[in-house]
Amino acid sequence: MIEGTTIAIGDKEYVVPALSFGQIKRLIPKIQVLQSVTSSLTSEQMEAVVEVVQTALKRNYPEITADDVEDMLDLSNAPRIIKAILGGSGFVQGENMGEAPAGN
Repeated sequence: MIEGTTIAIGDKEYVVPALSFGQIKRLIPKIQVLQSVTSSLTSEQMEAVVEVVQTALKRNYPEITADDVEDMLDLSNAPRIIKAILGGSGFVQGENMGEAPAGN
């Protein structure tokens, strides 16, 4: 199990690890989409959230699917899960769901 932030989602607890360098490299376009998130999510932003969360969770839960993640996420838990993933991966926490570090 890779270390990370323990988050309760529903009646289960998950250890949400930071993204690996390779994952960040592949997810940069999705992470940039998350930077534009405000109070309401577009379908493109929801897909980006699902992909980022699934990718991070797969490090500890290789069997987890995008459908599983879609069923787990809602508007109350998605922001804190994204912040745990991006914060653990070295991204700055701002008003939006996640902001890339300066210089990126």
